Amino acid sequence: MKSLKIFLILSMMALMYSCGFGDINVNPALPSDVSAQAIVPAAQAGMAFAIGGEAVRINGLFMQQFKGINAQQFDNYKYLVKAPDMDGVWRRLYSSSLNPLATIQRKAEAENSNHTSGMAKVLMAHGLGTLADMFGDIPYSDAFQGLDGNFFPAYDPQESIYSTIQQLLDEGIAELSGDAGSGPALAGDDLIYGGDTEAWVRAANALKAKYHLHTSKVSGQAYSQALDALNKGFTSNSQDLQFNFGQAANEANPQYQFTQDRGGNISIDPFFFGLLLDLEDPRADAFLEADGDDPSGFNTNFNSGTFYTKINSPVIFMSYAESRFIEAEAQLMGNDDVGAAETALKEAITASLEKIVGVADMDYVNTNGGLSSLGTKEAQLERIMTQKYIALYSHGLECWTDFRRTGYPAITPVEGGTNAFNLNGEVPRRLPYPQTEIDLNASNVPITAPNFQERFWWDK
Repeated sequence: MKSLKIFLILSMMALMYSCGFGDINVNPALPSDVSAQAIVPAAQAGMAFAIGGEAVRINGLFMQQFKGINAQQFDNYKYLVKAPDMDGVWRRLYSSSLNPLATIQRKAEAENSNHTSGMAKVLMAHGLGTLADMFGDIPYSDAFQGLDGNFFPAYDPQESIYSTIQQLLDEGIAELSGDAGSGPALAGDDLIYGGDTEAWVRAANALKAKYHLHTSKVSGQAYSQALDALNKGFTSNSQDLQFNFGQAANEANPQYQFTQDRGGNISIDPFFFGLLLDLEDPRADAFLEADGDDPSGFNTNFNSGTFYTKINSPVIFMSYAESRFIEAEAQLMGNDDVGAAETALKEAITASLEKIVGVADMDYVNTNGGLSSLGTKEAQLERIMTQKYIALYSHGLECWTDFRRTGYPAITPVEGGTNAFNLNGEVPRRLPYPQTEIDLNASNVPITAPNFQERFWWDK
């Protein structure tokens, strides 16, 4: 694998030298004369830092996988999220990932590098989906045009963004499935799949299923569309869409970096901790830190050394296990097929266990993957979503999105969660726009002081 040093330096340059409206429409750290392929590593790394860092933490704090005990994380855990808190994830996604991906698309089309263009569209779709699931309406159609003098992009409605996501994925699949073109090959510059276009096509279909599922409350076709996409998606853990970090300090996973700099700001939440112990979940050994005073027990510290906080831990964008959970829900809720849902659920748990701990405890799988013995469809859905909640620990925003769609996991809102933007104290449904957008693009920001209980288009 190519050393990560060069592209991490590029990624950090993008963070340091981009600001304000430049986050969306101009990235001065991207040279104008480099090839599309040369930008690929930085764009992939930028997305991994954003989704594997701030997005994982806000999801974990809201979903009681993490508990905030100091600084910003304490406030966020209590549902007090300020506009400046969102500057980082917005900047990293737009400036360090989406803006470079838009540049890659333009350059790849000019170079006739179809596979590179297709890869960029797949990642662009996921980046847009992540932002839309946090903020709702976001800039896209009017974004990435700073070189043309447009520094104040308008916002696209979330529903339109979701249509764009599926369009980008379809276009990406078509380009990746076709001729490579006469331009430079994707190959070694692709630090996710090494230029394997079949792998990218599977990943794109898995993402199509994910984003179709998100619309289950507003679309009668969501489940059937998700199942159709899954038929062309992942078939094993080895195909997961993930970014792998290295062993050197400048190649480190963002959660590892957080544990080194601010690890004392959060701990493992008692709800998640208790759930793992109550179920005697085999993943407890990988997710929790061993208790130094009791070798057979665990503590709630959030430190490096667990599966997702090692220096070289991957950031997972989409996994085979998640795709099996999607199938389980879709078979149950869309087809009323408990047998097919149970089969998919057991496959999902098995895949998660094999990825996290190396082997699947079939007693655990059969006990926690059974659905037919449960008395109601609601109980069956709760079991699917609870197991998905465990399996997708530290996977971007998915647990929070699932909670907003289904009401599971059945968490109790934290005490002290009432504030001026969250008057009822319930788990927030959305986040505020970043302060940089309010300061520099106020005429286009849809709402500068949102009610955190305002529901998005897909959450009605």
